[in-house]
Amino acid sequence: MLTPQAEAPATPDKPRANRRERARTVGIVIGSGILACIATWLFARLWPGPPVERAMLATLLLVPLWTGLALAGVAGPRWARRGHSRRSLFGLHRRLGAALALVAMVVFGSGVGAVLDRALAGWQVPAASAELRATPAPVSEQALDDALATLLRDHPELSAGQLSLHPATASEPWIRADFHDAERRHIRVDLDPATGEVIGVGEPPLWVLRELHRSLLVSPQLGEPLLGIIGLCLGLILLSGLATRRWVRTGARPRTRTQRPRAMVAHQWLGLALIPAATLWAWSGAMLGLTLVIVPLVGSGAYQGDRAALMHDVLAVERVPLAAESGPLPDLQALAERRCPELDASLPDAGVHRLIVRHPGRASGAVRVDLEGAGLLGRGSLTVGADGELRDCRALPSAGVGMLGFMGSIALHYGEWGEWGESGDLVRALVDLTYVILGAALVALAWLGGSLLARRRIRDGDPRGAARLQRWLTGVGLGLVLVTVELALLSRISDVARNADSTLALVGVTCVVIAIHVSTGDVLMRRRQLLIVIAATLVALPVLGWVLTQARPGAIEGLALLAAASISASMRRSSTPPRAR
Repeated sequence: MLTPQAEAPATPDKPRANRRERARTVGIVIGSGILACIATWLFARLWPGPPVERAMLATLLLVPLWTGLALAGVAGPRWARRGHSRRSLFGLHRRLGAALALVAMVVFGSGVGAVLDRALAGWQVPAASAELRATPAPVSEQALDDALATLLRDHPELSAGQLSLHPATASEPWIRADFHDAERRHIRVDLDPATGEVIGVGEPPLWVLRELHRSLLVSPQLGEPLLGIIGLCLGLILLSGLATRRWVRTGARPRTRTQRPRAMVAHQWLGLALIPAATLWAWSGAMLGLTLVIVPLVGSGAYQGDRAALMHDVLAVERVPLAAESGPLPDLQALAERRCPELDASLPDAGVHRLIVRHPGRASGAVRVDLEGAGLLGRGSLTVGADGELRDCRALPSAGVGMLGFMGSIALHYGEWGEWGESGDLVRALVDLTYVILGAALVALAWLGGSLLARRRIRDGDPRGAARLQRWLTGVGLGLVLVTVELALLSRISDVARNADSTLALVGVTCVVIAIHVSTGDVLMRRRQLLIVIAATLVALPVLGWVLTQARPGAIEGLALLAAASISASMRRSSTPPRAR
């Protein structure tokens, strides 16, 4: 436990000065945002080149420019007194980090859950038969047309809407359909790739963490902009943290013999190592979250407000009005093999990633086929109308710098590194493992920052506030781990694995129990008890899978047992008296 340290009492003017400094910082950040928006609009309007390039370069420019202007404004002018820039940046890092330490843990921890949701997509659905788990047939031989007919039979409103079909793959051996029903609720349906019949409806349990990371489990109109602002603030925290290592100081400073706490040293060096990946995620997440601001901004600058043209040039989105007259259903299996000159030249070996079907069975119908090849930028698409005419064909490798940067940043944020031929499964596994490790390290970075804040509160004479923060850190940090493992465990229970109400109920009950548990008693004891529960749940994961679904233990079960053993070993070591070690 942290112990109070003696310190001279604060002067009466200190709280007032702190409020003034916070108000000044908020004003600088808001003013920097306004200047960045103006500069971005001017760039999109005046920069030479095609409109799509101006729009994409401006989109990439906004968040870094906003961050740079905000940091420069906080640091102050160059002629300020010595040390002013470092103290100002360090103050920004400390104040903003204190406000967002717990939020950062939730964002990065849910991002890890989102990666696990994608990586464990096939593993999360235990109801699939052994035949389905065999290597699926080529896309052109899968029952895509039968699957579309099944969906139209069960959901007639789709003839006036849009759905996406993901062909079966080795990691997810069923056709996956995503669409919105008549009440605008998102629906996921899994279909047999041989017959096109429904084999499952609903999302696997880890969807909660994915949607928490994307929209905070609220409406996208509110959650995404809020996450965009959080991403911007996390970028400010990360880059202003460089001031803690005195790299921005001017002039020599004598060395002192004061030994820094280990938590501070670990926080500084871990933050330095994670800055490239964390800044990329923070900036790209802010860019994705702030689309409600960025799209009108760059659209008015580069396209004079023609949003339909912007969406067509960037995302190959066709907003054709719905036609009342009937038309033929598309031949999806034939379209899966269709190509065009741009794709033949740049992506000759690309495979079908997704088919987006709009207005099936109507004269205004169209199908967009998205393809993926090797590498981050190995992507392309073609769009075919209901009359069979090719309306659009594009390959990302032949695009301009702006489009390459925009699509590459999105692919890096999500960890979607494309197809890699025969070694694709190994590459995807390594990418997912790297993203999980980096995300967990960022949660640890935020935890260490919160611990340093608790130490500072004790030094400032607020032991009660420090203890409260330690409880919050324990509850949020270990609670995220426990919820993730519980959702993985829930996915092994076939009857409730796709039930959204059961998933939300489990998460809600777990959060309430953890909040009550850590709010009482000794925080170190509560932390130890939560670790024991996590270890027991990890051990139960392969056991429950074997008992309920006859799932043979594999790499995932092995990692779960290894993690449980590591937790047990760390608890035994921490409980051993120093002399006995």
